[in-house]
Amino acid sequence: MRCWKGLLFGGVFLGWLVAGGLVDLQPGRTQPLDKDLTQKKKDLREIKKELSQTKEKEKEIRGKETSVLENLNQIETQLYKKGKELQKMEAQLAQTREKLEQARSQVAVLNKGMGRTRDELFSRLNALYKMGRTPSRTFLLTSQSYLDLLRIDKYLRVIIDSDARLVHTYGHQLTLKQKYQEELIQDQFQWERSIAEVAQKKEEIKMVRGEKRALLKSIQNEKVMTQKVIGELEGRAKELQFLVDKLEREKSVLAYGKSKSELFKGKLTPPVQGSVLSHFKEKGQNGIEIKAPMETEVRAVLPGKVMYADWFKGFGNMVIIDHGDHTFTVSAYCSQLLKKEGEAVAQGEPIALVGSAGSLKGPCLYFEIRHRGKPQDPMEWISNPERTLSVQEGTKKVKKGL
Repeated sequence: MRCWKGLLFGGVFLGWLVAGGLVDLQPGRTQPLDKDLTQKKKDLREIKKELSQTKEKEKEIRGKETSVLENLNQIETQLYKKGKELQKMEAQLAQTREKLEQARSQVAVLNKGMGRTRDELFSRLNALYKMGRTPSRTFLLTSQSYLDLLRIDKYLRVIIDSDARLVHTYGHQLTLKQKYQEELIQDQFQWERSIAEVAQKKEEIKMVRGEKRALLKSIQNEKVMTQKVIGELEGRAKELQFLVDKLEREKSVLAYGKSKSELFKGKLTPPVQGSVLSHFKEKGQNGIEIKAPMETEVRAVLPGKVMYADWFKGFGNMVIIDHGDHTFTVSAYCSQLLKKEGEAVAQGEPIALVGSAGSLKGPCLYFEIRHRGKPQDPMEWISNPERTLSVQEGTKKVKKGL
């Protein structure tokens, strides 16, 4: 069972493997197609070159976009900090306003006090002026006794002290008012300057942010256009590649023309002499099994080039030969391979030795022929198989039933 599964799996593999065989072209019949194909390949190379350059440009644009985004992030951070700074200054402004209001209130109170003091001073100056017209000795001579004289002297001293305090108070009020006014003007000037500086800086940052955003939008628009061009170029490249592949297939078909392999049908010498153990399509296999002594030489049935020569699961050592014209032969169950991949072989040249690896029937050769990707019955290609190959009795009935 494992053998047949291996054969089925191997058949799928072989069908894929031999699909890319070598061809013998006919230049006369394919010359117009060759010219068209060459031009299409040239167009495809130019499109791929343009696509590569456009992708490089897109990469450069992405770099610019990243740089602008980083700058915008820095600007946004600066704006955030300036916003915080403005909030802090606005809080300080509220305190400054309270201080200004207090200073104004104090100045208003001082103005009222100074008004009262000024009125009192004017009143005292007026009284002194009037007293100045009365001789001072009058106050002394009008006293009736010494006690009256002391009392008058005491009253005069109180009046003089009161006038002195009044003058001092007025002078202090003037000094304090001047101080408050100077502090008020200084605080207001400092506040207005700080607010103006921060506001100006914020406006500058906003202007830079606007310029960066405009630049980013321009870059992103350019990126969109570049990506659109890349999409169009990729689409054109895909369509052109499809056309090139189609032309290649048409060229391959025209190159082969009428199959040359049909000339070999029924004329090939068997790869080994022996008896047929199983026939084509028996239990689903795509070849035949030929019993032969161990280490018997396996020979190439046609000239060609070795396409595969290595171990393959279910088939042991296996060699695949490309004979041109989409014709391939597969020889498996070999104990040793005499040719390497890429080597040319002549018709009848030894390519391997019979073995039993992968076989459940002892030493034998698994042999398969494929033409244009389809498995062929090797018995139809071998010359006089009833003479060159013997058929075991157990396989004749199976063959009739196929």
